[in-house]
Amino acid sequence: AGNRGSELRRMEQASGTYMFMALDAKGEERLLIFGVHKGCKHRDGGRLHAERLVKELVREKLADDGRRGRAPSRSSSRGPSPAAKRR
Repeated sequence: AGNRGSELRRMEQASGTYMFMALDAKGEERLLIFGVHKGCKHRDGGRLHAERLVKELVREKLADDGRRGRAPSRSSSRGPSPAAKRR
């Protein structure tokens, strides 16, 4: 998990939630967000706050990759892309 794990822990602390990655029925990685409080879109705390933090982190990562001229890459822990599996 490395840096990704530390970012999840940081967002958990900020939102009061518990998050982890899991594989769905298709074998694709999904982020699960658990918490007692749903929260709301515009306040801190709860599952909606955690979702907002994740979306912000993804936007920052994509913008940073764009500035560097790199195409977004798949994590090595995720394995080959679905297209690569079909080849």
